[in-house]
Amino acid sequence: MFPLIEFCQSNLSSGTETIMERIEQMDEVDVMVSSCLSECTLCKQRPFCLFEGERLSANTPEELYVLIEASLATWREEYM
Repeated sequence: MFPLIEFCQSNLSSGTETIMERIEQMDEVDVMVSSCLSECTLCKQRPFCLFEGERLSANTPEELYVLIEASLATWREEYM
């Protein structure tokens, strides 16, 4: 079982599409794009995703990527 990272289709235009593509290239990660993650206010304001159901958001797509990498490292320590 791999960690699930979910992206909102509407948020991809805020720069998360590039991040999602980078994440999809990683082994041991499941990526899903939903039409809506019910985070509309956040979705309009900044890049975000859900990592195993936990909301991660940042000011820039690159900052979001750093948060995802940190969450992956923590997940691997706990489950691998």
